[in-house]
Amino acid sequence: MFDIDMPTFIVASLFLAAIAAVFVYYSLKSKKARKEFYGKFNQFISGLNLNPNVKEDWRNRFILGLDQQNKTLVYCNFGDNEQKIAVNLPEVSKVSVLETFHETENAANTRKILDQLALKVQFKTPGKEALTLLIYSSEEYSDMLGETVLAANWASVINQQLNK
Repeated sequence: MFDIDMPTFIVASLFLAAIAAVFVYYSLKSKKARKEFYGKFNQFISGLNLNPNVKEDWRNRFILGLDQQNKTLVYCNFGDNEQKIAVNLPEVSKVSVLETFHETENAANTRKILDQLALKVQFKTPGKEALTLLIYSSEEYSDMLGETVLAANWASVINQQLNK
């Protein structure tokens, strides 16, 4: 049978417990941040008497929601420059995906790199300035987590709602 050295077993157990504690701590911290995130969003929409039946969040920072009954689009960005917007869809003419790139040149080729990704909301009123809803910024994040697909899907969903 195996002979277990007790001091080695105790040190190894303490080491594994310390590693597990780190994971538990970050899991609890993430759950708390997500709860606060949804709390802010729910407080905002309840103040407007909205109930988005279609909603999507990403990066524990952004939420897009669509209240189809009240025909209202809700956008929240809980980052450094907090932004909470509710857009009445009957005032909107169309929504499109807005991509901003910069180019880098190597000796071999030129590459386009995405700087910003946003939804551009254009209004029916001629003098009213278009609204830009930020989806991704390369200044804040070094990688993308499917934001291009998310933006395209939301532009499609909103435009379908406008045609109803």
